[in-house]
Amino acid sequence: MTQSLATPFQARLHTRVGQLDAAYRASMEAATAHLRRSGMPTRAKAEGDRAPDFALEDRSGERVSLSGLLARGPVVLSFFRGEWCSFCRLEMDALLEARAEIVGRGASLVMVSPQGPTEALLDRSGGLDGLTVLKDPMNGVGLQYGLIFRMPEVLRQALLAVGVDLSHIYGTDAWLLPIPATYVVDPGGLITLAHTDPDFTHRLDPALILDRLDALTRSPAAAHRQ
Repeated sequence: MTQSLATPFQARLHTRVGQLDAAYRASMEAATAHLRRSGMPTRAKAEGDRAPDFALEDRSGERVSLSGLLARGPVVLSFFRGEWCSFCRLEMDALLEARAEIVGRGASLVMVSPQGPTEALLDRSGGLDGLTVLKDPMNGVGLQYGLIFRMPEVLRQALLAVGVDLSHIYGTDAWLLPIPATYVVDPGGLITLAHTDPDFTHRLDPALILDRLDALTRSPAAAHRQ
């Protein structure tokens, strides 16, 4: 999906890309090219697919299901690598900024990551209406959505060189993680907007999410439900 740098969020992403170390950026680009050649992105759930149902525990230990949330309205579902990723943090913050507008359109916001929520995220997101933060500890839900890959060695070594050891962060030596993905799922479980990209610097702008939620409320099916 082509996006303009006109929005503040896209400008922040663009600025962060320019701050990357040249060697790390080269490793990232090589890893992204490897994933594209593998065909992995084509296996991810896409617009028009049914969203697989799942249930994960929230921060309080309560099991939250996608179907349960969809019974209340549309769901904005975002998969993140974790807060160790600066681009994930930028997207998380952008979604938190848009949360009130998402909720105002009758939707829920769900963030899923193999990394449990940190104190910093809990401080920013705790108690916010319409927001659910879930841990996918074994990447089971990410696998359902076709998002999980094993990090190529070139990028693994680049991360270790800058002090990021995912075996410590995730508690496993598998070095499996999701490509960043954001979906808008309608109450019937249909994915009406999908953004998946092995290039983790590319993220879906919340403005496009709000546009799709507006389109859902204008659809004949939505009018019939009301």
